[in-house]
Amino acid sequence: MNLKISYNWFKEYLKTNKSVFDVAKELSLKGMSVERVEEIGKGLEGVVVGLILETAKNPNADKLNIAKVDIGKKIPLQIVFGQMAVIHVGDRLPVAIAPTTLPTGQAIKKANLRGVDSEGMLCLDSELGISNQDHLTLFEKNILPGTPIAKAMSLNDYILDVEVTSNRPDAMSVVGLAREAAAALGIKMTEPKLKPNLKIEQKLPLAVELKEPKLCPRYQAVVMTDVKVGPSPVWLQLRLLASGLRPINNLVDITNYILLEYGRPMHVFDYDKLVGQKIIIRKAQKGEKILALDGITYELSADHLVIADAKLPVAIGGIMGGEDSAAIEKTKTIVFECAVFDPVLIRKTSRALNLRSDSSDLFEKGLKLKSTESGILRAIELTQKLAGGKVASAIISVGAKPNQSAKIKFDTAGIKRHLDIEIPLGTVKKILGSLGFSVSGSKILNVSVPWWRAGDVVFDYDLIEEVARIYGYHNLPTHLPLGQIPIQSKDPIFLWENTAKNILVGLGFSEAYNYSMTSEKALRRAEFINQKLIRLFNPLNEEMEVMRPTLIGGILQNVSDNLKNYPELKIFELSNIYLPQGDKDLPRELLKLTGAIVDAGQQSFFTAKGTAELLLKKLGILNYELKPTDPACPIWQKGQALDIYISNKYLGQFGLISQNLLDNFGLNKSVALFDFDFSLLASLAKSIKTYQPIPEFPSITRDLAVIVDFSLAWRQIEQLVSRFNPLIVGVEYLSIFTGKDLGDNKKSIAFRLIFRSTQRTLKSEEVDDIIKRLIGKLEADLNAKLR
Repeated sequence: MNLKISYNWFKEYLKTNKSVFDVAKELSLKGMSVERVEEIGKGLEGVVVGLILETAKNPNADKLNIAKVDIGKKIPLQIVFGQMAVIHVGDRLPVAIAPTTLPTGQAIKKANLRGVDSEGMLCLDSELGISNQDHLTLFEKNILPGTPIAKAMSLNDYILDVEVTSNRPDAMSVVGLAREAAAALGIKMTEPKLKPNLKIEQKLPLAVELKEPKLCPRYQAVVMTDVKVGPSPVWLQLRLLASGLRPINNLVDITNYILLEYGRPMHVFDYDKLVGQKIIIRKAQKGEKILALDGITYELSADHLVIADAKLPVAIGGIMGGEDSAAIEKTKTIVFECAVFDPVLIRKTSRALNLRSDSSDLFEKGLKLKSTESGILRAIELTQKLAGGKVASAIISVGAKPNQSAKIKFDTAGIKRHLDIEIPLGTVKKILGSLGFSVSGSKILNVSVPWWRAGDVVFDYDLIEEVARIYGYHNLPTHLPLGQIPIQSKDPIFLWENTAKNILVGLGFSEAYNYSMTSEKALRRAEFINQKLIRLFNPLNEEMEVMRPTLIGGILQNVSDNLKNYPELKIFELSNIYLPQGDKDLPRELLKLTGAIVDAGQQSFFTAKGTAELLLKKLGILNYELKPTDPACPIWQKGQALDIYISNKYLGQFGLISQNLLDNFGLNKSVALFDFDFSLLASLAKSIKTYQPIPEFPSITRDLAVIVDFSLAWRQIEQLVSRFNPLIVGVEYLSIFTGKDLGDNKKSIAFRLIFRSTQRTLKSEEVDDIIKRLIGKLEADLNAKLR
C-alpha cells in the first residue's frame, strides 16, 4: 500500500526543523520506506489568482469564450478560453500570465485566437502540475486578485510517497506515519486533540440494528442537521488532490480527509433518504440490487453484508455507499457512519463484485474497534467548522467495546541474545514509549501494547524488533559467521528437472506453463473420460473446476493456440498432475514431462522418437525397451505409438495423436507427442559417465535388409542384433521400404552393422560367420527373411 501526503500536513503533528529529505531518510531507515519526495509549487511564478469580471462568446468561434480577468493591475487581462461551464463572473481562479512556462512544460504565450487576443490561460490543477486530475480550484473571496498562486494555495510544499507494509494499516494515515517519524527522529509527536461540540440542540431519531455482530463487530453513527453542502475550502481540496483524491463536496471531502488523516474509512448518508430513519446491518437477500456511487448497479447475494434502511440496502458494507442515499447539494441532515468490518468478508465481497475502493483496501487489512471513536469525533468537528452542522443525536454505538490493552512480559536480556548488543534500559524504555507502548518495571518490563498495534505486536521478540528498527539496524554489530558454512544438499529431482529442460531447449523446444486447474470440458477434448477427478470446492471459474490428471490437454491447447502464428512447433511442460488416492487422503502429485511436435516436413513421429531416445541417452538411461501401445487407447493413432519400459516398469510413451483428438482441438496438422513419468525418470537417471579409449583397431561395416511383419518395431530388431555378439559394437537404422512385391503387411528394414574388436583386427571370414548365424536368429525369433 502506498500513501501520498503533504509534508506541510505531516508537520502539523511533527514539530521538527529537519528538511523533508532528512525526515524521509530517517523514516525509511527506521519505519516505512519513502519511495520519492516530490516538490510542488516550483515553476508557478507566472501564475496568480484572477477574478472573472465578465465573460462573452467569441464572435468568430462557437466553442470559444472571452473573459476579462482582474489580476490586481489597473488593466484587466483578456483571456480566450473553451467551454468551461464551471466558470462564472465573480469566480477567483488560477490564471497564467503570458509569457510563462508551467511546471508541466506547457508554454503560455500571447496569441490571437480566431481574431481575439489572448494574454494568458485559465488553469486546471493538472495543468499547474499539482494534481493529475482536471479539477479547477476556486478561491474564497478573501483571496485578493493578483495573489501569487503558490501563496494562495500554500504550495510551498512537498509530497511524500510512502510505502506502508500490509501488516501496518495503523500507519496508513498522516497521524500513523507522524507517530512513526517522531519515534525515528527521537522527538515528541503533537497528538491530535478532538474537541467537537456534542451539545444536542434539536434531537432527531435514529435506530441502529446490528444483525451480524461477527461480520461488523462495531458500528457507530451520529445525526447532524443544518448542514450546508458546498465546495470544501481550498486547503482541504489541495490536501485531497495531493493524495490523489478528487474533491466532491464538503461532506464527502470530510470523510476522505479523515480516511487520509486517521486511516479511518467513513461514510455519510442523507438522513431524509433513510426509510424509517433506521439503519440495519444485515446480510443481503438473494436478488437484492444496489446502485453504488460508481454508477454501477450490483446484484447482491446472501454472502454480502449491507447497510440497509427499513426497506432497501443503502451501502455495501465496508466497500461503497449507494447513490440513492448519498448527500447532495440539497441535503440538510446527514448521518455519519463509522464501523469495523470483518476483513475476510470485505476481501471476498470485493472480489466477488469486482469492486475495490480506498475503504475496502483498509478494511481488508483489519482495523481496530477503538479506531471508530476518533473517526466519528473528527467528522463532527470538521462538519461543524466547514458545513455549519449541528449535532442532532447522541453518538450511537452498537457491537463490541474496544478490548483492553494486551500485556507482554519483556525480558530485556533477550536483546543481547538476539541482537548481540547491549542497549541501555533507559533507551529501550524511551524507544517503546515513543511508539505508544506503556512501559514499567526494570530488566523484566511490563509492556502495554497500544490499541493501534493490537494483534501486530504479540510476543517479546516483536518488541525486540521494534527496539532494533528504531535504534537503527545500521547501528547493530556485524560479524562474519563462525564455523563451517553448511552446504545445502541439492534435491535430485530439481537437478534432473533443470537437466531435462536444458536438453529440450537445446533441441529447439519452448517451455509452457499451464494452470494446475482445468475443466471437465477440456479433459473430454483430450479423451480423458470416465476418470475419477479431484474437484475444487470454490473454483475461480468453470475453466478451473478440477485438478488436472494429465498434461496432454494443456499442451494440445497450447499447440492449437500457437499454430495460428507458427508453421512448426516444439513445446514441452514439466509439472505435476494430481491423481486421487482415497476420499480423505490428499491427492497424489506425480511429476510428468509432456512435449508436442508439429514438424513442417511431416516427420513428427520420428522427431518425437529421436527426442525421447536422446533424452534417455543424455540422462544415462540405456537398457530400455519399446513396446507397441495398446491400440484401444484413444489418444494415439493405431500402430503409431510406442510404450517405453525399463525392467518392466512403465516409463512413458510417444507417438502420433489420433485424428479424433486433432479434431477436438481444431488441429489440421499431424502432431506427435511424448509423455514421461518424470519422477521415475529422475530416479533412474545417472550423472556418472563411463569413458572408453579411442579404438586401436579398425571396424568392419556390413549392410543388411530383412523383410518382417509390418507391425514389428525397429527397436525389437535393434535390441536382438546389438545383443547377439560382443563384436557387434553398433547398429544403425537406414531405411524402410514397403511394396506389393514384399507381400501383404510386410516391410523391408535396412540397417548397418559395425563390427570391431578391442584386441585384434577382425577377419572378413569371421564377420561373415557372425552374419550367417545372426540371419538364422532373426528368422527364428522375428520371422524375418533376408531380402
